[in-house]
Amino acid sequence: MKIFLIDDEKGLVEGLTKLIGRYIPECEVVGHAYNGVEGAALIMENQPDIVLTDIRMPQADGLDMIQSLKNQGCRSKFIILSGYADFEYARKGIQLGVQFYLNKPVEEDELRDCVYRVMAAIHEERAKAREVDTLKQEVHSRLMESLLRDLLDAGGDPSDHEEELLRLTGIPHDKMKYVCALLEFERYAYGALPSSSAFKESELEPVYLQIDQVLEQYNGVYRFRYAPTQLAVMVMQRDSMLTIDELHHSFDRLKETLHREQKLNVTIGIGTVQGSAAGISTSFEEARHALSYMLINGKGSVIPYSEVLHVVKRRLPVPEETLVKLESNLDKMDEPGCIAVIQDIFRQMSVEHGLSPADFKMQCLNILLSSIRQMSFQPWQMDDFLGRHIPSLDEMSKFRTLTELEAWMIEVVRAILALKQEFNIPQKKDVIAEIKDYVAAHYSESISLAELSARFFLNPYYLSQLFKQKTGDTYLNYLAQIRVNKSKELLEKTDLKVYEICEKVGYTDTQYFSRLFEKMTGVKPSEYRKNLYRS
Repeated sequence: MKIFLIDDEKGLVEGLTKLIGRYIPECEVVGHAYNGVEGAALIMENQPDIVLTDIRMPQADGLDMIQSLKNQGCRSKFIILSGYADFEYARKGIQLGVQFYLNKPVEEDELRDCVYRVMAAIHEERAKAREVDTLKQEVHSRLMESLLRDLLDAGGDPSDHEEELLRLTGIPHDKMKYVCALLEFERYAYGALPSSSAFKESELEPVYLQIDQVLEQYNGVYRFRYAPTQLAVMVMQRDSMLTIDELHHSFDRLKETLHREQKLNVTIGIGTVQGSAAGISTSFEEARHALSYMLINGKGSVIPYSEVLHVVKRRLPVPEETLVKLESNLDKMDEPGCIAVIQDIFRQMSVEHGLSPADFKMQCLNILLSSIRQMSFQPWQMDDFLGRHIPSLDEMSKFRTLTELEAWMIEVVRAILALKQEFNIPQKKDVIAEIKDYVAAHYSESISLAELSARFFLNPYYLSQLFKQKTGDTYLNYLAQIRVNKSKELLEKTDLKVYEICEKVGYTDTQYFSRLFEKMTGVKPSEYRKNLYRS
């Protein structure tokens, strides 16, 4: 530790310097002065941990100097050195927070013991400060994660609160371009099968470090756990050089780095580049949708939404209502009805001109993706099913004719129905009604779209689209309305403070809650309560 000496006796300063060097090797004398004025200036310059100062000195005494330094924000610990047993001086020193005193002449044992007590006090204060800083960082990290999750789940509706959410996170958004990605992980132990278990927080730190290092060329990279085995990543770039090709290359490098360094297999969906905050949630929905195409592209691939869009825009000879009918029959466990729909689909495909064999296979996988993502499978059931029944594109090359493909599709549908029967997976009634009931009962908890998807065993992208289709609103807006309505009730019927109501309805940031409340009701929460009394 650094120590600074002040005394108007030059010989005493030299003697103390020798004693400290000999008996207190943990300390280094970084300077000295012979009066309080000079000492104050040098202390602010050197910022020592400990200052050992005489009381009575010319120009400014030790106590005046301490007062001046504290006024300037000096955080040094002071040891007062004096040959005077003066109560008034001691009392003033206590008022200034001085806890340590030495009498002249200074004995080496007393000096060492006193300095060690000061060092112990400094170490204790610093440990407490680190604990506070760590706690503040954790709280800030949780708040950021909550705000970013809301931002990504906003649903792409221009009426949503992306700009406000972005402002609250402190993320710069002037002339920025954005793109989102969703990473899904599997761990590989040596000689073991992949595991889909959730990561511990401590296990995520090296993953975050690798993400930051590989993507360090961008102006901003924000990442957090989105689901037990998924990480959301938002990349920002100020100039116009943010391109999907470049991002594809960067995420390819990230995938290889994580596999090499962390023994993790990762599949990555990437959304499109957006030129404003209002497009962030759109980019994330695209990333989710792209990730669902791992069924087609295979695990361990990087899938830009632009490639998925190219597939989707190919001519699809299967009408949407036909797919809906297939899904309905699967839900009702109607095997003859499912087979009839499959046969009808292949009849339509057989008369479509201009489709290559690869196109036929791609359409089959698209049909399967549309069906399977709506089934109420537990995750382990889905993994088992896919592993046993869904071949990769390369394996599908064994199917040479539409007849073979049709026969395979029928067998897969039968397998789905058998799995539902085996595990007594019930027919879905109205999953959106169930979700709305769940949200109404758990609005005060953290219930993100990802968590709902896991709870109800639905693909997140599909759930997001289905919720908006059934309700006419995004999930985030619906949740916000539930929470604001409950807030109004609490404002009307309780004496709870606004920040307490904010916490009770599931928000962690009072400022965001107040702005959201005002946007949805026209007044701030405090004004809403005042208006009640006026009426």
